[in-house]
Amino acid sequence: MQRKLATWAVTDPSLRIQRLLRLITQPEWLAEAARITLSSKGAHTPGVDGVNKTMLQARLAVELQILRDELLSGHYQPLPARRV
Repeated sequence: MQRKLATWAVTDPSLRIQRLLRLITQPEWLAEAARITLSSKGAHTPGVDGVNKTMLQARLAVELQILRDELLSGHYQPLPARRV
């Protein structure tokens, strides 16, 4: 899919962001983003919300659905990044 997006961007610049939100909110993309994020070495450290890797994995499907719904409805408000 990444190659396909790159080809679209080069072929027709107007397609660069058109329908991008719909693409990144696909369950497969969100699951892959979660997999990559949770496999990082910092994943065991709780975030600003106090949730760590183990806690998130226990309810990952529900959290990804909530994230998807908030993104698509325009109501997503990210928490500030945690400074270390």
